[in-house]
Amino acid sequence: MIKNGLIVDGTGQLRYRADVAINQDKIVGIGEFDDAIEYINADNLIVAPGFIDIHSHGELSILVNPSASSKIYQGITTEVTGNCGSSIAPLSGRMVTKVKERLADYQLPLKWKTTEGYFEILRQNKSATNLVTLIGHGLLRQTVVGYQKREATDIELERMKVMLAQALEEGAYGLSTGLIYPPSSYASTEELISLAQVVAKYDGVYTTHLRSEGDQLVAAVEEAITIAQQANVKVQISHHKAIGQQNWGKVNQTLQLITQARGKGLDINCDFYPYLATSTGLSALLPSWIFGGQKEEVIARLKDNYQQIIEHLNQERRKQDGWEQIIVSEAKKHKGYEGLTIAELAEQLNQEPAEVAIELLIAENLSTSMIKFSVSEADLRQVLQADFSMVGTDAISRVKGTILANSHCHPRTYGSFPRVIDKYVKSKFISLESAIKKMTYLPAKKLGLQRGLIKSGYFADLVIFDLEKIKDRATYSNPHRYAAGVEYLIVNGKLVIKDGKQLSNLPGYVLTNN
Repeated sequence: MIKNGLIVDGTGQLRYRADVAINQDKIVGIGEFDDAIEYINADNLIVAPGFIDIHSHGELSILVNPSASSKIYQGITTEVTGNCGSSIAPLSGRMVTKVKERLADYQLPLKWKTTEGYFEILRQNKSATNLVTLIGHGLLRQTVVGYQKREATDIELERMKVMLAQALEEGAYGLSTGLIYPPSSYASTEELISLAQVVAKYDGVYTTHLRSEGDQLVAAVEEAITIAQQANVKVQISHHKAIGQQNWGKVNQTLQLITQARGKGLDINCDFYPYLATSTGLSALLPSWIFGGQKEEVIARLKDNYQQIIEHLNQERRKQDGWEQIIVSEAKKHKGYEGLTIAELAEQLNQEPAEVAIELLIAENLSTSMIKFSVSEADLRQVLQADFSMVGTDAISRVKGTILANSHCHPRTYGSFPRVIDKYVKSKFISLESAIKKMTYLPAKKLGLQRGLIKSGYFADLVIFDLEKIKDRATYSNPHRYAAGVEYLIVNGKLVIKDGKQLSNLPGYVLTNN
């Protein structure tokens, strides 16, 4: 029994005071009650549905450490994994070796091939959060076509569709794309429509990291709308933003396009994280013609066209955000570089910033990450205000004191959800009720989950927090800091946080769309 809490139920309606009764893993009543075996006194606290991280990358980190503390302390009870075209099931051919290599970094064996097999391992391992899985288009394309820069043949497309249908049959919730990342970026709109039609048959979701979040942003949103229309599929536009000063303000147009599409009956939403810096691979700075084939081929092209690429990088930085706006966040062989800007490194090494970037990419075999300040506050506020936007971390789960916290990361990993409340609700930019709706009901409705509302018969995922104290504590210079203010967290009727401290309980379910 949760007594005397202020209920913000997820619908957007005004908060009200009531008790919430829970039996096993379900909410069984809202009102005034007396007898319970266990009580939580929620006087002066907000009681809301558990937050749903609509855009997570936790598909591997949850196997490394199932306690998912960076998410739990934010009030997150469900994560949607496998985003941006990258998932770790289903596996066959060359991808078996690739995923084995990723797992080897964490001393984990590969024990699955199918999506169902992956779910079985998740169930055995247990987790603090519920897990929803998407199938990555990048994974399908690498498996069937490889890294070749070309359209898929009809036979290859059929193979991808069969793989996707099988994974959806086994309970995956949809398909994700990362259309700036090779080899997903080589797919035609027709290929994506064809795959999205398979998703639609299973009432799944097509989530997309757009083909461009910069100069071609408007055309990229139009492509997503075309896919929604032609495939009759639910669409989720991932981490919606306009990158680079020359593109600021374009979200006015894209949000209008989404609004018009929704007005025509298309089911399109977007999500965002409440920060002005993005985070992705440093290789995203390179011109698109450099990609194609294996990493070795890309690196050979980098070396052969060294001067030309330096000129390209300098030109782009003059046009967009300078080198002082780019922080190295993960560099396995150059740990000392993490947390420093490319401009700072260039000064230290007495080199040109563009040279530092290229040489770091070559030395790290293209596998290094950056944090880049490139979003405007005005744009972020517009996306936040849109009544169809949701909140996501765009991050893996991390646990302090473990291998998951041994690299620099974006503060969104630890702070996205509390930051929306601390920065935008407390300043009265949006109401608490509409912020909670973006974090709970909207993503649950999109996915068809019986969660995201405080309602009888719904699963008992609940976050109980102190509105005065809830706050993100992670910063760009010190990202590994848990958020504050969540007093209790309940996942499927079991306490995961009690009196502000995480317990060892792992009551999360593997959620399947079948």
